[in-house]
Amino acid sequence: MKVLKTLGLVVLGLLAIVALLGLIAPNQVVISRSTTINADPATVYQVVSELPSWERWSPWQRRDATIKNEYSETKAGAGAYYTWTSEDSGAGQLTITDAWGPDSLHTLIEFDGQGNTNSNWYFKPADKGTEVTWTFDSKFPFPFNAMLLFQDFEGMISKDYEEGLAFLKEEVESILPAGPDLTIQEVDFPATHYLVKRATVAMKDMGAHFQEVMPAVGMAFGESGVAMAGTPTGLFYTWDEETQTSDVAIGIPAASGATIEGLTSIEIPAGRALQINYVGPYEGTGAAHEAIAAYIEANGLIGKEPAIERYMGDPGPDTETDPNKWMTQVLYMLDK
Repeated sequence: MKVLKTLGLVVLGLLAIVALLGLIAPNQVVISRSTTINADPATVYQVVSELPSWERWSPWQRRDATIKNEYSETKAGAGAYYTWTSEDSGAGQLTITDAWGPDSLHTLIEFDGQGNTNSNWYFKPADKGTEVTWTFDSKFPFPFNAMLLFQDFEGMISKDYEEGLAFLKEEVESILPAGPDLTIQEVDFPATHYLVKRATVAMKDMGAHFQEVMPAVGMAFGESGVAMAGTPTGLFYTWDEETQTSDVAIGIPAASGATIEGLTSIEIPAGRALQINYVGPYEGTGAAHEAIAAYIEANGLIGKEPAIERYMGDPGPDTETDPNKWMTQVLYMLDK
């Protein structure tokens, strides 16, 4: 009994030490690492947002041949996830919780039985491409945070992140072009009648909003019998960085005077416009908008709302399915 009592006191003493260390140890690890990749933000964003690509550049995937992944039906963008199992690295799930292409991407990593980690990505235009920042933010509950006093956890993760960014840079620069063609043309824009759904939308929800509204508009045309007079279009009246919202109308051109119940008519008169034929995924069209805005300012011109996007490569069973080959015509009307 004396031995058991002694062992009990030892255990209590150790627990007390762990608790004390837990009180003085940090309970959160935040890490941020960056690199510059010679490609535009949309291109880098696309690679990171497509989860199967991680198998080619993730430092953990390269290091552990026993990892096996299973992917959700949607493999890119917000809501996409994959689960992994491994003989050496345990099991868990990585989920893209938010995607604001091409600016940022947020992920949640859940380790089976070991807690969660927020790991986010930021893509910023740089002098020679894109500055890519990868962050790690994890909290360690008391008293398990005491182990941070004895392990160089930050150093280990930092090394992994630096390797991962180097592998990502190698991946992007080897398989994708450095950037889109942003040649600006001045064109005659014909008077156009649109039937649209218009709303103020949070920028982070823009992709989901288009996916919901565009098919609904197409269905309304089909049910009404009104003929489409052009390609699906987005009309952007505002793009408010402060509130992170946009006043946007999504619709399809129709003959002048045509109406469809539930859709709003918008007339854009004929005039001169600046146009870029942007080829690439929709998330990258921001580069075209920025290029035209800079051209307008540099040449003392005056643009007027709305900014127009005409989707020439909308994917479908009989059209191009590779987003790197989709064309979006970005147009800014010019004031006389």
